[in-house]
Amino acid sequence: MPKINAAVLEKAFVPAGTPTLGAVVGQIEAHSDLTPTRRRDILSGLRRLAKALNRTLEEIPAHPAWLQKRIEKIAPGAIGISQKTLSNALSDARAGLVLCGIVEGRTKKRDAMDARWQPLWAAVLATHDRSLHGLSRFIRFLNRLGIAPDAVRDEHAEAYLEGLRVNEIGKDPVIAYRAAVNMWNLAQSRVPDWPTQRLTLPSRSKKFALDLAAFPETFQLDLERFEQSLTAPDPFDALARSAPLRSASVGVYRQRLLRFASILVHSGLKSEDLPNIGSVTTPKNVERGLRWMLERNQNKLTREVSEMAGLLANISKRFVHVSQNDQATIERLRDRVLVKPQSGMTDKNRDRLRPLEDQDKVRALLRLPEALFAKTSGDTSYNANLAREDAVAIAIFLHCPIRRGNAVSIHLEENLHRFGKGRAFLLFEADQVKNSERIEFELPASVISLIEQHLALRTPQLCDPGNPWLFPMRAGKAPMDATQFSSRIKARIFKELGIEVNAHLFRHIAAKLFLTARPGQYEALRRLLGHKALTQTINAYAGFEAGTATRLFAEVIAEAKR
Repeated sequence: MPKINAAVLEKAFVPAGTPTLGAVVGQIEAHSDLTPTRRRDILSGLRRLAKALNRTLEEIPAHPAWLQKRIEKIAPGAIGISQKTLSNALSDARAGLVLCGIVEGRTKKRDAMDARWQPLWAAVLATHDRSLHGLSRFIRFLNRLGIAPDAVRDEHAEAYLEGLRVNEIGKDPVIAYRAAVNMWNLAQSRVPDWPTQRLTLPSRSKKFALDLAAFPETFQLDLERFEQSLTAPDPFDALARSAPLRSASVGVYRQRLLRFASILVHSGLKSEDLPNIGSVTTPKNVERGLRWMLERNQNKLTREVSEMAGLLANISKRFVHVSQNDQATIERLRDRVLVKPQSGMTDKNRDRLRPLEDQDKVRALLRLPEALFAKTSGDTSYNANLAREDAVAIAIFLHCPIRRGNAVSIHLEENLHRFGKGRAFLLFEADQVKNSERIEFELPASVISLIEQHLALRTPQLCDPGNPWLFPMRAGKAPMDATQFSSRIKARIFKELGIEVNAHLFRHIAAKLFLTARPGQYEALRRLLGHKALTQTINAYAGFEAGTATRLFAEVIAEAKR
């Protein structure tokens, strides 16, 4: 098969005849209605965009969807410009696309709304609630389509998303769409006479497991009995656990068992064929489900398959009490897909840590929380509050290398303990921690200050007053999703510094910084990270201090020579 040029593939879905940014530049240069200053700004924006994409103007199609996907990957810090400079360049570049008729212009004229929408928008402005001002573009879109306020439905919000995709560059269409839907629902409690119908957002999670209600009632009751056996094991059952599991661990067992039952349904069984947990853990069904998982992963052994097989073997022995022959068969299946536990850090995480060999990058990361606060000083907008929320999270991760599940669930009264003289501690009891090891960190004064500033400014844009969570869902009833939380932190750091740092990597960063400064002090590091066993710490981070040890040895040799 002949190899197809990568440049051809990259533009395979760009409509034929789409002009390039080079053609747009030509039209702007010939445009007679522009002042010299405005022409200069637009041309500068187009050229700066091309430079940020590392392409020539003639290589870039003036196609909003194509542009947007690549603009999302631009990290201003990595190319030596500020986010504001990039935003200004994108705004000017978009203005050029508007002048050439490629995208729709944005109108800010109030009289662009008809008589059905004008009173509602006036009511929004009368609240002086800046967190709702982002509704303006959504309302104008609805007005332009002739949709009355009381007729707005989910399909109109979805049409707005499609409209953003073909008209937007620089701003993520999905983020703008989700923000509009959230603001629409928020307005119901803040704007008089707002339409009562709520809009719904599709879940970001890729749900695979079926709902429990999809299975027979007997299966549901057996699953409940299984959970009880984990939380309150029978002391007279020789095969039962010797100690109860934490509720979080029980939840993981439940989730995985329900997931495997769902896998069996996806493989062709009917849910009614699974009346209880014993029917899930027959040798035939264990093999059937594991084969399905392997095929889905191109027959590659993965940790997920290995852990699932181990769980099923455990359940069949301790809970279902299958025959010895069946148990031996299930254990042979488990052994065939066994994946050796990860020893030490993964190659992926080592690659992510490599940029931090550059001390300038380390300093930039350590100073990022304060830099984000300085950048948003005096700004009470929704986006500024998001930036400060991210800054607080980054500051906590840098000074308290805790797991993301604990960080996202910080409760202002239960986990944040304040004492006199400005002292504060971050505390998680053993039953709140993954490995049941109690966590306690005294927060530096600088971090306490960031938290207090953020809490004073975050309402009503991010949550209602009195919200007890440091990182709440926008609805305010619970902490935000841990995966979404980690993704936001990763996106923020990449945007500002051009390096990939997710929430869990902060623990590795802490180990790297600590061992570089204090070679060999693994016991202190173990306590810092909350590991149960010293061997766990050594296996994960052996070698981190090699560079420091090498330098120290060089100093020893130099001293001996003197």
